[in-house]
Amino acid sequence: MSELAAPDPEVDALVALVKARYGERLTPAELAEIEKLVRGQIASAHALRAVRLGNADEPDQPFTPHGDEP
Repeated sequence: MSELAAPDPEVDALVALVKARYGERLTPAELAEIEKLVRGQIASAHALRAVRLGNADEPDQPFTPHGDEP
């Protein structure tokens, strides 16, 4: 784990899994980049989980039927 980032058990577990599976084929720089990417993905996941949706909330995508069918 990098010294500047706050400890996160979820990130640590995922990076440890990558190291266990692929560590012998990755350089330290590649592992650091993977940790950075995992940390960003976990941060995005936390942001998505923080949004509370109600049962009646719908996607922000209008439905437009295609064609002239009834």
